[in-house]
Amino acid sequence: MNKMKKTTLLGILASGTLLFGSAMPVMAAATSTADTDATVTFKENNTGPTTPVDPEDPDIDNPGVPGTGNEGPLSLDYASTFDFGTHDVPTTDQVYTALDDTAGDGSTANYVQVTDQRAGEVKGWTLSVAQNGQLTAEKSARTLDGAQIQIGTGTVKSGSENTSGTPVSSTVDLDTNGASSVVMDAAAGNGFGTWVDAFGTKGSSTVKLAVPVESHPDADKYTSKLTWTLSELPDNA
Repeated sequence: MNKMKKTTLLGILASGTLLFGSAMPVMAAATSTADTDATVTFKENNTGPTTPVDPEDPDIDNPGVPGTGNEGPLSLDYASTFDFGTHDVPTTDQVYTALDDTAGDGSTANYVQVTDQRAGEVKGWTLSVAQNGQLTAEKSARTLDGAQIQIGTGTVKSGSENTSGTPVSSTVDLDTNGASSVVMDAAAGNGFGTWVDAFGTKGSSTVKLAVPVESHPDADKYTSKLTWTLSELPDNA
């Protein structure tokens, strides 16, 4: 009986050696080692201007639009000229809508475009506009007293592959005394890449000119200069 127990126990031990012995490979001892580097280098893209894109489809360029020529890495690429058309001298208060932007090969909505390609953390930026005096007649130099330009609701867009946070568009009434108004604002962490602020759509601009009847305009062309300024946020300048 004892002999049978010993034989059984030896059989179990032998089976365990076969089962567990094959699952524990012997590791070769290291005899020689060396360290190497893996590297990559980045640079800011500030070699040339960014081409204006289509404000209603930022994945494609807007052919023929000259752009500002500003170089990066933080650049104001484009800003529309606002043309409110030709009208009879008003006999009542009037509000005129800006015509489509025709700077390119076709016509588009009025818009502005900003590109941020700065290195490091996404820093944010602010785009503002100032009107440098009241609309003034070319011939008589009379001002269009009481007239006011309003930049209405804008739609902020970027290319479909841009995953950065979206800037915020603001509605502004321009100050004829030259005070700046913020049109588009990207907080820190937002606004990386190329962004457009489209003021309405083609054929339906949100840029308006209000002219009171008391302005009594001459039969003349009136103009005023708008200055657009793209600024780094103060903490990131």
